[in-house]
Amino acid sequence: MLVRVAVFVSFFSPRFAAAGAEFYVAPDGKDANPGTAAAPFATLARARDAVHQKVAAGLTKDILVLIRGGTYQQAETLAFGSEDSGTERYSITYAAAPGDKVVLSGGRRITGWKKGDGQTWTTEIPEVKAGNWRFRQLFVGGKRAVRARTPNIDDQAPWWHIRTSTIKNDAFPSEDVPITVSLTGPVKAYRNPRDVELVYIANNNGSRKFLGTVDEKAQTLTLPGPHHWNPKVFGTEWIYNIPCQGLACYLENAPEMLDQPGEWYLDRRTGILTYWPRAGEDLTRDEVVAPVVPKTLLAIHGTPERRVVNLHFRGLRVEHVEWLVPSWGYLGLAVCTRTVGKGPTPGWEFVDAAVEYEHARSCGFVNGRIAHVGSIGLCLRRGTAHIVVEGNEICDTGGGGIGAGYMENAAYGYLHAPPPASSEATGYRIANNHVHHCGTDDYAAAGVLLGESKDCVVAHNLIHDTAYFGIGFAGSQDPKSQFARNNVIEYNHVFNAMKVTADGAGMYVTFTQHEPGSLIRGNLIHDIVPNRSHNRPVGPFTAAGIYLDGNNKGCRYEGNVAYRASAVYFFCGHRPQDNNNTWIDNVFLDQGAPPQEFIDAMQDYAGPEPAYRRALLGPESPVSDYYALTERSVKSDVWSGCQFHRMQTGDGAVQVIRRAQAKDESARFKLRGLDVAASYELKLATSSPIAKTFLTAPPRPAESAIVEGKTRTTGQQLMEQGIVVKAQPGQIVWIAYRRVQSP
Repeated sequence: MLVRVAVFVSFFSPRFAAAGAEFYVAPDGKDANPGTAAAPFATLARARDAVHQKVAAGLTKDILVLIRGGTYQQAETLAFGSEDSGTERYSITYAAAPGDKVVLSGGRRITGWKKGDGQTWTTEIPEVKAGNWRFRQLFVGGKRAVRARTPNIDDQAPWWHIRTSTIKNDAFPSEDVPITVSLTGPVKAYRNPRDVELVYIANNNGSRKFLGTVDEKAQTLTLPGPHHWNPKVFGTEWIYNIPCQGLACYLENAPEMLDQPGEWYLDRRTGILTYWPRAGEDLTRDEVVAPVVPKTLLAIHGTPERRVVNLHFRGLRVEHVEWLVPSWGYLGLAVCTRTVGKGPTPGWEFVDAAVEYEHARSCGFVNGRIAHVGSIGLCLRRGTAHIVVEGNEICDTGGGGIGAGYMENAAYGYLHAPPPASSEATGYRIANNHVHHCGTDDYAAAGVLLGESKDCVVAHNLIHDTAYFGIGFAGSQDPKSQFARNNVIEYNHVFNAMKVTADGAGMYVTFTQHEPGSLIRGNLIHDIVPNRSHNRPVGPFTAAGIYLDGNNKGCRYEGNVAYRASAVYFFCGHRPQDNNNTWIDNVFLDQGAPPQEFIDAMQDYAGPEPAYRRALLGPESPVSDYYALTERSVKSDVWSGCQFHRMQTGDGAVQVIRRAQAKDESARFKLRGLDVAASYELKLATSSPIAKTFLTAPPRPAESAIVEGKTRTTGQQLMEQGIVVKAQPGQIVWIAYRRVQSP
C-alpha cells in the first residue's frame, strides 16, 4: 500500500503534471481514463488511438504524449501507421517523463522455479507445452543466458569444424535431398534431435540448420530438407550458405549439452525450462524473462502512398524481442540480410529489427535504449528519409545494431538492380549512439551499416564488440545508379569488431560515391584482431582496420587513425592510387600504437559528444576538444597539424605531419584552448616505426623529429608563440603536453 501511495504522489508531481502534454500514460493508469495527468492511460496503444482521433480531426499543434516511468508489457507489436502520423508542420512525440525510465518489454517474467537435478533449477511453462509459446532467448538478472551448446562458449576451442559433408563444392545442391555431415567433435543420440541446431559460419555470415537424425555409432548427422538455399552469391559463389566440409560449427539446444553455469534448455514437448544459475544468481529473487513478441516490438510503417511523417520517440527503452528460426533453418548473408524475390536478380533486405521504420520521413528515435533482442536493434528500411537516430544505447542484440539505407544494390544480380527512389535513403542522422555487443545469434552483425544513401551523417558513435563490422558503408554498386553521394562518416570510435567472422573490418567501405563525393574523417579504429582458431577465411587475411572493396571511389579519407589490427588497411582488388579517392593525414600503424597520450585524448573526442557521452557513459566520462591547427588542404607540399585537448585534466596531444612534398624543414603551431596562466610540460611522444599515410614518404626514425623551445612553458606562450617542429618529409610527430601548475 505504501508503494502505491508513493507512485500516486510522484505521479501528481508538478514536473509530471506541468509538462504540457496532450496525453499521459502511467503504469497505474487505466485505458478507460481520459489520458490526462490526473487520470492517465495505462498503455501506449491506447494513447496512440487517442492521438489517432486528433490526427483524423486535423492537427493544429504539436502533440506530446508523456509516459511515466515503469515497465510496459507488450503482448504484440506496437505499430504506428500513416493514421498515427504527424504532418509536415506539426509533430507527434512519445516521450519518457524527464528523469524517468520507461521500458517497453516484449517479454514475460518466468517464475515458479524449483530445484532440479545437480546444480540446475526447473520450472514448467504450460503455454510452451500447449504449443502456444516458443522462445530462443532467456535473460536472468538482465544478462543473456547461453542456450545449451557444445563445445561450450568459453572452451579453449569453442568451435568444431564440419569434417565431412555430402554437399560438394562442384554443384549447386538440391533443396530436397537430406545432407549427411560429420563433425570434428563427438555427437550423441540427443533426446530431441529435431530441436538441435547445427550452427556454422563461413567468412562473414552465420547459418543454422535443424538436425533430423543422429547416428551415434557412425558419428554422423542428417539435415533434412527442404533447405531453401539462397541464390548464388554474386552469381557464382554459393558455399557461404551451405554446410560444406571445413566450416567452423557447433551444436546448440539439447538437454545433454547443458553442462555448466549460465546455460539453459527448453523442452517444447513437456514445457520444462531448465537453467544452471551462475555464481551469485538466485532464481527466487532475480528476474527471469523470455520474449513473447517476435520480430519487431516498435514498428513505424507507412505506405508509398501514405508515409508516416514527423513522428518521434524520445527516451524509450525497447527490450525482449524474439527471433525465431524457420523450420528449414536460417541461411545467413552478410550484414544480417536476406534475399528478396527469385530469379537471376534477387535483392537483399535487412532481416527483422526490434525497432523499424518503413516509408517514413522526418522521424526520430532519440535518447533511448534497445537491448536484449534477437535480431537487429533498429532498422531504417525502404522509403525512409531524414530520420534521426541519436543518443541511444543499442546492445545485446542477436543481430546488428543499426541498419539503414538501400540494400538492393548489394543483390546477387547487383548490376541490374534498380536504383533507389530519389527521395529515399536520404538525410539520415545516426549519431552519438553507443552500439556494442552485437551478433550473439546472427554472426553477420555490424554495429552500424549504411547502405546506398545520400546526404547522411554517421558521426560520434561508440561501437565495439561486434561479431562482424564496426561500421559498414556502401555506395552505388551499379555505375549507372549515380545515387550515393555527400555522406559524412566522422569521429566514430570503433574497437573490438570482427570478434567472430572474417573478411571484414572495423570500417568497411565499398562501391562508388558520386559527385560531390563523401567524407570519412577522424575515425579512431583499433583492436580489430579476431580469434583465428575457429574460422578459416577465404583470402590472405581475417580482419582490417579499414577495408576498401568494390573498387571504392569518390571518398575523401582524412585524419583517420587505425592500429592493432590484422591488417590496418586492405584494398580488395585495387590499389588506392587506382581510383579517385583522396587520402589526407591518415595514420595506419602496422605495428604498435600511437603514444598513449594521443590515444587518450583522441578517444575522448571520437565517440559521443559531451552531453551524450555523459548520458551514455556516466557523468564523469572524460571529453576532449578538437582543434585544426592548420587549414584543411589536399596539397602534398604543406605541413598539417591538429590538437586534442582533454577538458577535465587540461592535458592533451598535438599531431604534426610534414607531408611528403613539403619543402619547409620546420613549421610553427599555435595551440588552442589552454589556460593562459597555467604552466605546461611538453613531451616528444612520437614512436618508431612511423605510421604510414598515403601522402608520405617511407618511414623515418622518430629521433629525427625535434621540438624547438622549452620543455616547460605557459599556456599563453603556447597559444601566442606556439611550438616549432622540425621533421623529415613524410614524418608524423606527436607532442604531448601536461598542465603541471595552475594559476
